Amino acid sequence: MTQDNRLAVQSLDDCWNHIGVWSKAGASCPQLESCVHCRNCDHYASAGRLMLERPAPDDYRRQWTDRFARPKQAAEAATDAGLLFRLGDEWFALSSRYVSEVTKMLSIHSLPHCSENLVKGLVNIRGELKLCISIGSALQLDKASSAHFTDHEILERMVLIEKDDQSFVFPVSEVEGIIHYPEHDLLALPPTLANARSKLTTAVVKWRDNQVGILDHELLFYSLAKGLT
Repeated sequence: MTQDNRLAVQSLDDCWNHIGVWSKAGASCPQLESCVHCRNCDHYASAGRLMLERPAPDDYRRQWTDRFARPKQAAEAATDAGLLFRLGDEWFALSSRYVSEVTKMLSIHSLPHCSENLVKGLVNIRGELKLCISIGSALQLDKASSAHFTDHEILERMVLIEKDDQSFVFPVSEVEGIIHYPEHDLLALPPTLANARSKLTTAVVKWRDNQVGILDHELLFYSLAKGLT
């Protein structure tokens, strides 16, 4: 940029802000009669070219050099989201993608000639009858060995899970909500787990003072469907 251009930028007449269409006092420029809008004026176009051709600020190159010289931040680890719920004394999480609804406890209509170990009956969810199962039975869990105390009221809930054309409802002792956990927080299963639980649980993750079993949704739906045959 020439010295003349530098001086022109410093003394730029931004008439469009004073007598043009962006003037707070109202447009009074006589050129507007033929140009209609400041964008159509030769002076406005020339001022724009001068602004684009002005020299970069002294620290402009330094700022961008520093920015591109910084090492790339490591990509954040992918996180999974799961519905956290309690069955008796144990906490589990199931991928939230397969959780369609969490409701209050509903009436379970028993089915004749049907074992209550896995199948508990039918539940009416928004006018549709859904098969109610005992996920605790599928995991071979024992009843809660002690009362659970917390700073809020514990309410039993029912969880509706769906995948493809399969849908099941199961009661739980408590629902905490959705938790997010990165893959690197997952821990291997302890060897003390029962066989059925270990087959349906892929890993554990720490939550507060508890170990949460991460359920394998594929195996869970397969196991439930197989148990009905």
